Amino acid sequence: MSKCTFIIILIIFTAVISHGAEVAITIDDFNLSNSIGMEPLKRNSEILSVLKKNQIKAIGFVTTKYLNDPKALNAVKAWSSAGHIVGNHTENHWKYNDKTLHEFSADILVADKKLQQFPTFQKIFRFPYLKEGDSVEKRDGMRDFLKDNDYTNGHVSIDASDWYVNMRLIEKIKKGDKVDYEKYRDFYLKHMWDRSDYYSKLAQKTLGKDIKHTVLLHHNLTTALFLDDLIKMYKQKGWKVIYAEEAFKDGVYKRTPKNIPAGESILWAIAKEKGDSSLRYPAEDSIYEKDEMDRLGL
Repeated sequence: MSKCTFIIILIIFTAVISHGAEVAITIDDFNLSNSIGMEPLKRNSEILSVLKKNQIKAIGFVTTKYLNDPKALNAVKAWSSAGHIVGNHTENHWKYNDKTLHEFSADILVADKKLQQFPTFQKIFRFPYLKEGDSVEKRDGMRDFLKDNDYTNGHVSIDASDWYVNMRLIEKIKKGDKVDYEKYRDFYLKHMWDRSDYYSKLAQKTLGKDIKHTVLLHHNLTTALFLDDLIKMYKQKGWKVIYAEEAFKDGVYKRTPKNIPAGESILWAIAKEKGDSSLRYPAEDSIYEKDEMDRLGL
């Protein structure tokens, strides 16, 4: 083997082993009623500014009852004007497992009608709480309903508890205690990387390869404060942050696992269907982060 050939092989090998995953930013709810820590429209502006700075097009799954608040309506208008996708997250943010198929599907249609006003609205639906039905009839009935109404499932691949970190931060601010934002940022980033790395490895374990990921965030204070740090972290880890529309082209998001109860991360669901006994349920929740946050005084 010539020296030149060896160098070329080494370069290719290095590129392969250093290649990270790809991830898209997805943001849920758009509840702008809480002004603690940051005025709601400033929060929206901060999130949009970070996405623009990093040349990222994300998707926002909107719970349309919040649009009754002019702040939320203006936020989604700004989101759409910036070229980000608007998706359906129901009218009332009900947990499907607690409702009938008729109640839940009607709620989606109410949201659908309200979302038509936004130029970047696409028929992509995300289940609140990632719960997709607690019986075969409800699971399959909803899948048929979405198909009949030209909707695709806006699955999450990287589930996390950013909402819980945010809730703890808000509680700290409300108490009037001194807030160490750096400690919250560090915990947030550690948590988000732990979950991202876990689901990336779960994809490789379950599918034999990694995928184009979608990470679940919420329109809240921690996203406004730490989104830029999160994107920087992904890049430092060798991950590429991609457009949400590109991520949903990955074939994994068309999969329909047969688990009951249905839902969770699409990767969790596929692994569960294949009999992975290492999985916890629910996949992500406050119970998994509480003790560590208590220990750290967060």
